[in-house]
Amino acid sequence: MALQAVVPGRIWVAPFPIRYAGTRFLTRMTVVRLQDGRLWLHSPIPLDEPLEAEIRSLGKVAFIIAPSTFHHLYVSKAMRLWPQARTFACPGLLSKRPDLEFDAVLADHAEPEWDGEFDQVRSRGNNIIREVVFFHRDTRTLIVVDLLENFHDDTPGTNLALRLGFRLFGLWGRPVPAPEFLMFTWDKRSSEQAISRMLQWDFQRVIMAHGEWIEGPDVKDLVREAWKPLTRQWNRQ
Repeated sequence: MALQAVVPGRIWVAPFPIRYAGTRFLTRMTVVRLQDGRLWLHSPIPLDEPLEAEIRSLGKVAFIIAPSTFHHLYVSKAMRLWPQARTFACPGLLSKRPDLEFDAVLADHAEPEWDGEFDQVRSRGNNIIREVVFFHRDTRTLIVVDLLENFHDDTPGTNLALRLGFRLFGLWGRPVPAPEFLMFTWDKRSSEQAISRMLQWDFQRVIMAHGEWIEGPDVKDLVREAWKPLTRQWNRQ
């Protein structure tokens, strides 16, 4: 799978097909070039030689991010390829992957290594799936994995099971949280606090792991509407 430029010179993505609970769809890795030229690798996918060479041609990988308790399966290969890179894990992942040695657990605010370039916040109110969301300031880009998914009829890589299941539950054709967020978020107050912080950022684009990324002047409205079932205040409006 080759890299695709989302913001030329700054952000690239690469897809990879996966299977999950009988469904088939694509996941997505995001690569960000920082202001000093170093690379920030988010949610790595399997890295074959051509893709590794493409990444190396962009700069030096300095940071490897496992942003979710569901997005960690391919981190070990990236760690071996770039042993000098600092590695960061989502809270809750260390107990799930004791075989991996991370340098740090992601905080609820920007790490010192990229303070000034990214903002970040932890998702709240769900003990099954946890995620840390990032906002890249220079490109006004929100980077998530499962906090939002966005499947449409023209989304490549999906199978019949995914299309039927998501249509059945009203999750097709619009941005929505992953089903695990919808089913297992028990603390709406905490969830709302995290999403409200995220909506304070001035983003105009959302790159997610699954489905079509979105951009434009109505992006915040789409995110707010997507998370409306899991918030208290917005449902009263």
